[in-house]
Amino acid sequence: MKDTYVDKIQAIREFLKEKIGEKHAVLGISSGIDSSLVLTLLATSIDNNKIKAIFMPDKYTKQDDYEDIKKLSESTGLDIITVNIESVLESYRALLDTSDKKLEGNIRSRIRANILYYHANLLGGVVIGTTNRTEYLLGYYTKYGDGACDIEPIEGIFKTDVWKIASILKVPQSIIDKKPSAGLWENQYDEDELKMDYHEIDRILSDIFDNHTLNGKYEKLMELYLKSMHKRELPKAMN
Repeated sequence: MKDTYVDKIQAIREFLKEKIGEKHAVLGISSGIDSSLVLTLLATSIDNNKIKAIFMPDKYTKQDDYEDIKKLSESTGLDIITVNIESVLESYRALLDTSDKKLEGNIRSRIRANILYYHANLLGGVVIGTTNRTEYLLGYYTKYGDGACDIEPIEGIFKTDVWKIASILKVPQSIIDKKPSAGLWENQYDEDELKMDYHEIDRILSDIFDNHTLNGKYEKLMELYLKSMHKRELPKAMN
């Protein structure tokens, strides 16, 4: 099984080299497992001087996250710059009614995308995505937020595989052990919101999309897949 993951790691590295070429790679780092894995893969795939890694905390960001960013910087040998987005969020709060935490969470994600694309424009680079296959199939990302990117290197692997590959590549253990969260509002955790743990989710998604098996127990995840179809399609255009 480990050989399978080694092959996958090599395939992702080759993908990154081919798609990025001589351009700069711009990546948002949250201190979560997905972005940490992508940064680790980048660090062993392209010229490190061409990597721009950006951590974008706000008032909900925990001290542990700051500490994990430092560990990730040390493990990859890369500088990670910090851009605090709280003042930008305050401007949005003053302008809009952001009492709905989910709507504000989407704003937060899109602010981060704006910052990444600013740097990509500045450097003539590309924005690297961090959405895994589980999130992609469930639509568990923000349209034009963390879903906004030019390259998606881990979109073909499930969340549970992300953990295994991160372990092989020695991503800091505190990041691997961290409870998954998009960090879009205080005490937001993926599995609490989905009401199912990732191991069960991935098993069901593999049944549906790899084994083409569908039964009544899978209705909830199929509903999420169908409801989020618009995120996986290009905008409708009139001919």
